Amino acid sequence: MAAPDLNKLQQILANAEENEIVIGQIRKNMSKVAELIAEVNTMLEPGFKPERKERKPRTASTGTGKRPGRPRKSDTPA
Repeated sequence: MAAPDLNKLQQILANAEENEIVIGQIRKNMSKVAELIAEVNTMLEPGFKPERKERKPRTASTGTGKRPGRPRKSDTPA
């Protein structure tokens, strides 16, 4: 009778460890959800104006005029 009790105890301990991992993931995801909800609430306020992102200037071209990539297929088969 003691062997099944030990097996059941081991199973309960294993399940508890798995549950702790799942609970940790749930807490982490809930904090992200709470942050996103707060962000949406600020966006829904009447006086909200989105900030414009400043774009980086494009890099100067090398002057070759060719773009990298696969060459075009010719119209006539070789």
